[in-house]
Amino acid sequence: MGDRMDTRSVRQPAVAGSFYPGDPVALRAMVRQLLDQAPAGHPPPCALVAPHAGYIYSGYTAACAYRTLPMAPADRPLRVFLLSPSHRVPLEGVSVGNYRAYRTPLGDVAIDQEVVDRLAVLPDVSRDTASHQQEHALEVHLPFLQETVGSFKLVPLVFGRISGGHLADLISPFWQPGDLLVASTDLSHFHPYDEARRLDHHCLAAMAAINPLAMSKTEACGNIGVCALLEMARRRQWRSVLADYRNSGDTAGDKDRVVGYASYLFYPRDAAARPAAPSLPAVARSHLARVLRGESGLQAESLVDQVAEWANPGACFVTLTKQGQLRGCIGSLQAHRPLAVDLLENSLSAAIRDPRFPPVTAEELAGLQVEVSVLTPAQPFPYTDGEDLLRRLQPGVHGVILSKGGHRSTFLPQVWEQLPDPQIFLQQLCLKAGLGRDCWREKPDIAVYTVQKIVE
Repeated sequence: MGDRMDTRSVRQPAVAGSFYPGDPVALRAMVRQLLDQAPAGHPPPCALVAPHAGYIYSGYTAACAYRTLPMAPADRPLRVFLLSPSHRVPLEGVSVGNYRAYRTPLGDVAIDQEVVDRLAVLPDVSRDTASHQQEHALEVHLPFLQETVGSFKLVPLVFGRISGGHLADLISPFWQPGDLLVASTDLSHFHPYDEARRLDHHCLAAMAAINPLAMSKTEACGNIGVCALLEMARRRQWRSVLADYRNSGDTAGDKDRVVGYASYLFYPRDAAARPAAPSLPAVARSHLARVLRGESGLQAESLVDQVAEWANPGACFVTLTKQGQLRGCIGSLQAHRPLAVDLLENSLSAAIRDPRFPPVTAEELAGLQVEVSVLTPAQPFPYTDGEDLLRRLQPGVHGVILSKGGHRSTFLPQVWEQLPDPQIFLQQLCLKAGLGRDCWREKPDIAVYTVQKIVE
């Protein structure tokens, strides 16, 4: 895959010259002026809500959020998940587009292809580009990010008919501490000034209270994205801070028919005092160390107290390696119990119940590397014939489940590193299932999934 030419297009700017200046010098000057006018003092957030109207209307409110972001080093670009409503094109679910970059007058913004490719195979996610082509609600944020963060990779998510909770479920496995989540929205639309402020109060109260249900009942055009952000904030116990609120009657419009704007910042609650959550491999190692010494292992309930999200159903594989060689690997293909329980059970199974290897000893554990792969739900993968299957599988992205006549086997996406040729990959998968090496040509059932791989 890495040697193939990337044929994905560059998404061209659609509203340069209308929502913001099309000339790069004028655009940079305008963004810098807005940022300089915005108050300083807020620390960098992990997520933010900001408006998407023309800069003369909402640019100052947006700048109050973006002023908080520090420059990112070129060798460690910030990953930005940007949630935008689809204003012009009816859309079912969410689209990540099919671009290698988003262009603005200030230059090209690279797409985080790894995350986009993994998202694109999930249910209710498409690569539809029509919803991106003329959409301003995502585009207008990019010059602010280019001027503040500088070095970043974009995960563009344009949503249509989808619930905020489902959108949060799609994003959650990929968002990591250190990433930035941005929800793009304006508030009330085209009401008289005082009525708009009354209606906008409900939006502000919902964001202040981290209440996605209350937010879903407002007329904010991007409220699904805000609901997704609030749902993630609720799960992770973030707190919110209002950075700015005003409407077009306060900036460049009359007061008869105004549009409301707000910027909100989100932070981990008591982040300075709260110890960092342990990583999944660290939890697996700690559990194994105790059990292999003959002690009681970790308890799922105590893990959920540390990370509430681990109470949600989850499926994971635990892989043990010794000097680069496999030493044990056991996992779940479907989420049927809390992730904390699945992790503890599969770590122990990988160490002492993998029939291919003798049990790991307590003394041996220190020399092993622990890797945890959290799986997305497996989805049926329809195809017409073997050649179609070869063409459509995505090496390095797809984990594959092959089923035929009561036989089943799976390879994690990591296996593509050892078997990069799709035909050899499928042949070995057939052999692992106890079938003939060319069973993949006989239309077995295929399902695919992606993983979040976490290595010590």
